[in-house]
Amino acid sequence: MTSRPTSIAPPSRPSVKTRSGACVVGIDLGGTKILAGLADDRGEVIATFSEPTRHGPQAPVLSQLADIVLRLAREAGVAPAEIARVVVGVPSVVSPQTGLASLSPNLALPEDRPLATLLAAILPCPVTVENDVNLAAFAEAHRGRGQGEGSLVFLSFGTGVGMGLVLGGQVVRGAHGRTGEIAYLPVGDRPHDRAPQSLNGLFEDAVGTFGIRARFGLTEEGGVAALFTALRQGDAAARAALDEIARTASLGIAAIHSMIDPALTVIGGGIGSQPEFFDALKRQTAPLLPFSCRLEQSHFGADAGMIGAVLLAADLAKNSGAFPGKVHGGFPSGNA
Repeated sequence: MTSRPTSIAPPSRPSVKTRSGACVVGIDLGGTKILAGLADDRGEVIATFSEPTRHGPQAPVLSQLADIVLRLAREAGVAPAEIARVVVGVPSVVSPQTGLASLSPNLALPEDRPLATLLAAILPCPVTVENDVNLAAFAEAHRGRGQGEGSLVFLSFGTGVGMGLVLGGQVVRGAHGRTGEIAYLPVGDRPHDRAPQSLNGLFEDAVGTFGIRARFGLTEEGGVAALFTALRQGDAAARAALDEIARTASLGIAAIHSMIDPALTVIGGGIGSQPEFFDALKRQTAPLLPFSCRLEQSHFGADAGMIGAVLLAADLAKNSGAFPGKVHGGFPSGNA
């Protein structure tokens, strides 16, 4: 599939704290950037690193991920043999049966071989690949807004649009790994005519970064950030655009709460983390349903996917005996 990178900041230098013993690495792989964290046996992050995602033929991002893992370890003084597990969150469906990735319009990934197998061949430890928004939901359920709640939805608005569902502490994948593919919600007029022509799904076309840029004439350089800058400067057109985006986005909230009835929905992602968008989303959702919906912004912000990957990696390391201690147990087995 065609990938469409956008311009972002240059690579960061790893931020490192002190540590001892074996470690795990969690990675949030996005269409625009990669955020990685190295953590101890409690899932406490001790080093982080981010850089733009590499796009191109032959999936150069795979070797990029391996380089990032080894760089993090080196900067933290961790020998490669001390890395007990790597978990990578990807913006795609990951089959629970085969581990194959699919439906990834914002990042071209191999679809004929499991990503975990490809990465394990170039890394010194086992690798698990999971949907990125599932991992963000896992983080919020066990360390964030959803602690003590029986159910939680994480809804991410950013480059793409995705959803993760946690019920009774367990991430729900679905029969084919497609639970939460809300990008394909058929919104707008003539959905039967437009859906076959859409690469990203009609809901994502309306409220994802690329759709917003196209609808409101935003440049790739300024992007959606320019819309929020104008809004904060009192621009009336920007305010009207934001209300229109939130009006469409609220249809997703209404669908989630009428079908699933979660205790709360956590809103995240690059767009979802903006307070103006969050406030507009709550305002536009209110008239759609005859009951209230509990909406909260992500506790972890842009780090939610990475935190979830780190926590799952620590759990898997404990299950394998590499780490002592209690596990969260929030993911069914598979894709390891």
